[in-house]
Amino acid sequence: MTSTSPVAAKPGRPRDPGADDRILQAVVDELAEAGVAGFRINSVAARAKVAKRTLYTRWTERDDLILAGLSTLCVHLRSPRTGSLERDLRLLFDATADALDSPRWLIAARCSVELPEYPELYAMFQRDCIDQPLAVVEDVLFDAERRGELRAGIDRTVAAETFANSLAGFSTHIARLRGISAHNVREQFLDLFLHAVRAETAG
Repeated sequence: MTSTSPVAAKPGRPRDPGADDRILQAVVDELAEAGVAGFRINSVAARAKVAKRTLYTRWTERDDLILAGLSTLCVHLRSPRTGSLERDLRLLFDATADALDSPRWLIAARCSVELPEYPELYAMFQRDCIDQPLAVVEDVLFDAERRGELRAGIDRTVAAETFANSLAGFSTHIARLRGISAHNVREQFLDLFLHAVRAETAG
């Protein structure tokens, strides 16, 4: 596998400008219905109303196509760098909660259960959809530590995992059945997390 982006166009017939979006949506629809194991290139082509060769001119491998679709479902964060741990975490919370509140996230969550059976694909998924947002949260905690806002002895990696995984827990199918969402517990969540990681002098 090389990239989640389509390969460069070759000279000749102009590309259909809407094809990429249709293909990626078709990939998501196929994953939602069939999962990774049942994913079929022919089905994606039919859903997107493009020729099969059109897919291969953009993504040369089946796994590249799957990863490109999954990438559209993932939480992509950017470090806010507001100069305040609380403000940074509020912005990260809102961005993550908005992404997890989408039904599309449940598709990614479902597929993630299958992905360990596909080591190469899982490694790429972990890099793009798990490690990237975790790294942003850890960067925010690192900046807070440098400003003296983080409690001494805090393991930033564990704290970042706790922040992300706890938020994800409010977006499971079971949580939704119970009428719970991350948006519903925003203030309580942030109060608990900040109380756990913030230095007393920074509070």
